[in-house]
Amino acid sequence: MLIEGTVGRAVVVFGIDEDPGPELTFARGVTLYAAGSDADPPDDAGPIGVAGQGDAGPAALAFAARHPERVDRLALIATPIPDDLELDLSTVTVKTLLLFGAKDLATGSTHGRWWQQRLPDARLEMNPQGGPDLLGPMWKRVLSHLAPSCRR
Repeated sequence: MLIEGTVGRAVVVFGIDEDPGPELTFARGVTLYAAGSDADPPDDAGPIGVAGQGDAGPAALAFAARHPERVDRLALIATPIPDDLELDLSTVTVKTLLLFGAKDLATGSTHGRWWQQRLPDARLEMNPQGGPDLLGPMWKRVLSHLAPSCRR
């Protein structure tokens, strides 16, 4: 756990070691967890929002697919098209935010559109100034999607 919240909502992020925006996370009142690919949902959390950054995006997807009764929101940030994905994406039906940077040569709009076409409830947002590291600069947007209406 990176920060303990007060609102009974957890946000699990794959691909981070520290809180990308401590002040914003604190203001939302969520409990923030950094997770590895074999993570289980926290026992003490209510609904869970899940995010995956970059190459950790498929781990976030797999987590959401394994725990549909707990995960109600998903965000993929600059996640490349996978070479091999052992998951039927049509089964991931949670509301999904796809964030990609227009200036990211490795995972720009082509990758974002690929995910959008395969995830049933996905919204693609392109950051015109964004490069590959979008999580920190876009943390407020990610939290507003993963923890809507949550405030400390």
